Formats: sequence, C-alpha cells, structure tokens
Amino acid sequence: MPKITSADPHRAQSPALGRRERAKADKRARILGAARELLRENGFERMTVVQVADRADVAVGTVFQYAASKAELLMMVVADEYADTIPAVLRSRTGRQAPAARVRQLLEPLATRALQDPDTSAAIARELLFGTEGPHRGEVIELVASLEREIAQTLHEDADAERAEAAARLIVAGAILELNRTRTARASRGTVERRLVELVDLAIAGATGG
Repeated sequence: MPKITSADPHRAQSPALGRRERAKADKRARILGAARELLRENGFERMTVVQVADRADVAVGTVFQYAASKAELLMMVVADEYADTIPAVLRSRTGRQAPAARVRQLLEPLATRALQDPDTSAAIARELLFGTEGPHRGEVIELVASLEREIAQTLHEDADAERAEAAARLIVAGAILELNRTRTARASRGTVERRLVELVDLAIAGATGG
C-alpha cells in the first residue's frame, strides 16, 4: 500500500477536511440548540445574539457565520423543526380523506408551533410574510410552499388547477395570519382549530363553487 505523502494531496488532506467539517457541524449544532433553548425561555424579542453565542460557547462572529442576523437565527431553528414535521405530514395521508380534513391535517405543523409558543410564532409569521431574504428563511419558505403545493393537489380533485392553486395560497397565508393571533388572544387549541376549519371551508367552497 503506498504511503500518504504531500504528493498525494487528496488523501493527505481528507482527514483534516473531515475534522474541519465535524468542527463546523458541532458549532452549528451548539448554536442551533442554544437558539432553540433561548427562544423557548425568553422569546424572540428578548433573545440576543450575544446570549446565543455565550450559551453555545462560541464567539459572536461565529454565530453570524451560520446565521447573518437574529431573524436568520430564528429561521434556522424553524427550518430545522419544519424539516422534520412538514415532510412527515406530507407523507401522512392514508387512504382517501375528505379534502377539508386533509387540508387541516397539512396545517397541523403550523398550528402546533403557534400553540406551543405564540410569541415566537408571531415573529415567524412576520419573517415569512415581510422578512428580508436569507438562506434559512428560504428553506422555511420552500417547506411551507411544499404544504401549499400539497393543498393545491388535494383541492385539484374537485376544482380546476388554477382555482385550486389560488385557494391553497389563500389557505396558507390566511392560516399564518390567523395563527399569529394566538400571540395576543392566547387562543386555546379549540379556538385555533375552529378558525382553521372556517378558513379551510370558505376557501374550498370558493375553489369548488360549493
């Protein structure tokens, strides 16, 4: 077996590259965990990048290497959460469900987040609707868009494609706005579910002419 020497750059550098990647992954995990904990403890408005850096045991500048702003830190946490919950709900369809029931099922990840942490959910809604572009926000938007596409596909069973897509956009945007109200109203799960039922039923009726 030939020796690994400087004349063999790919093999010589791979262990170092592996260590660097592992170190980066470790820092990212610590930053993500710290941001998640502080959002739960303090909420988005009171959380600071300095607090995240201190808890993650990294420099503030290191935090900004992974998330360019406090808002992007929030989106980093949400993207990590939605990367699990949204694909799971997309795969959750079993047999034939009524369109309204399936749409409400698809909205469950958004509703669960809003009920668990109303204040942070308000910040999420604000960033999704009005925030500046960033890679983590882009990840969240694409995950939410996947819900929108599945809703449109569900409604397309009873409506033409254009109306189904319009209804899906209305449902997702309306759900985000409705769930934002939990911040001030401290709505119960029953209240949130009732609002979402009304929203979904109205949008489906508009799409199908029902």
